Amino acid sequence: MNTILSLRDVTKRWGGSSGLEPISLDLAAGELIVVQGRSGSGKSTLLAILAGWCAADHGSVVRFGEWAVADAWREWRHTSIVPQVLSNVAELSVRENVAMPLRLAGATPHDAMATADDVIERLAIGEQAGRRPGEISVGQQQRLAVARAVAMPATLLLADEPTSHQDATHAEVVMAAIERAAADGAGVLVASHDPAALNIADRIIQFDV
Repeated sequence: MNTILSLRDVTKRWGGSSGLEPISLDLAAGELIVVQGRSGSGKSTLLAILAGWCAADHGSVVRFGEWAVADAWREWRHTSIVPQVLSNVAELSVRENVAMPLRLAGATPHDAMATADDVIERLAIGEQAGRRPGEISVGQQQRLAVARAVAMPATLLLADEPTSHQDATHAEVVMAAIERAAADGAGVLVASHDPAALNIADRIIQFDV
């Protein structure tokens, strides 16, 4: 089994109180893990460490078989991220937002747009393809962020509360897209309380405070 992530006794403190308690886990290719826990329990901190946005205070993180040092985080094409704070590019259309990372990874304009069209249809935002993020609802903007993440054939997919702005129907749409990424071989780690996420998890990890 191909191990995507291996964490051992990883901790992080913010201001000496909240943060991430020691955690050890392994994530395999094709596996989907859902992390649960109350606000402040460390879910977002864990994803931030794995995304390379902050460093752990203690413990070891091995990604893709390499020790996690500063230079290792620069290989972005291996990782797709759905952040809580949506980071869609305001100047680009929905379709262009999804195609952009594919183009940066070397896809032809035709192939990038074809993939974008397929993914935005699956995420129920095809009718908004020509609109900019500021012209669509927050729920649609979140599905756009998911579409951009799952369009890339990433090794690791990190999703932080990816259904927080979705109704029950669209939450199922979002999680089906994320589940498909795992089926295609990505290691997937999702922070969520949504039953739609829990229903498709291979494993559930509970954080307590």
